[in-house]
Amino acid sequence: MCIYFPLSPQDCQSWGTFTESFLRTVTLTTNATKKLLPKIKSELEKWEVGTSFGVISAKRNVAQKQPTLTDALQRLWEDHLKPSGTQIAFVMLDDLHHFPIKAEDSAYLNLRTTFQELVNRKCNYSLVVTAQSLLFSEIAEIAEPVVRFFKRFDLKPFTFDEAKESIEMRLRVAGNKTLVEDKVIETITEKTKGHPYLIMFAMFELLMRTTGVQKIGLNHLNAAWPSIEEAFGETIFSQKYQTASEKEKQLMTAIAETGKDSVSPSDFKNLGSVAELFSRLERKELLLRQGRGKYSLFHPMFAEFLRRQ
Repeated sequence: MCIYFPLSPQDCQSWGTFTESFLRTVTLTTNATKKLLPKIKSELEKWEVGTSFGVISAKRNVAQKQPTLTDALQRLWEDHLKPSGTQIAFVMLDDLHHFPIKAEDSAYLNLRTTFQELVNRKCNYSLVVTAQSLLFSEIAEIAEPVVRFFKRFDLKPFTFDEAKESIEMRLRVAGNKTLVEDKVIETITEKTKGHPYLIMFAMFELLMRTTGVQKIGLNHLNAAWPSIEEAFGETIFSQKYQTASEKEKQLMTAIAETGKDSVSPSDFKNLGSVAELFSRLERKELLLRQGRGKYSLFHPMFAEFLRRQ
């Protein structure tokens, strides 16, 4: 079974805020059998969830006991998941970087301690997280054991075969019998440079514009691409653009207008403290480091978007 919890900055203000939100939404994000789900819901309804001194407390009305988050997940495993035949429960936390790096009550250390202890208690939970690529190097400076706790996988650009497998699997899971020609997948992979999310976004937009078509060919993609490109700008690139300050926007536009694959901070000395601007844009993943002193915008399509601003 899988417990999926997309994190937001609001959820990550403190460890207590996170754990309270997590326990409240377990029943909504649990992918389990219809027979199992009511049992979990019934159990959690017996808890009064609250925070005390930044640490979660979840007391059962009947027992007036205050277990920690570890105790709550142990009870869920022993009373419901294991007896139902569940072999492993995945807890998936999306966008872990919303937790502050420096905090008195480090969420990163708390996560490590919680899930290590669950293993010691023979509760088979597996913690899976996603985060910006720079997070682990930042964590290592203040909480190095957390880095050793996780096995890191970097999500790289998809090859054609990986894009094809991903698209066809998503269609199959959704029960969509539409056939997509290989040339369409190849072209989308080339245009998006294999960026996994951009591939999925482009395919979703293409399917929206070819409703009723049983086999999508290159002619369908070519006809739809201008509006798909517009959707990229409105939905993805404009949001990322708005996360930057005015100085950062100015720098990104200047980089885009060079038309180069990579640039150096020394190319933009006229913009003032450019090294700091490059550093901030890298942390926001708007710039990618390509090598020592070399950077590029996070995607060529984003560069095109900037040139149109």
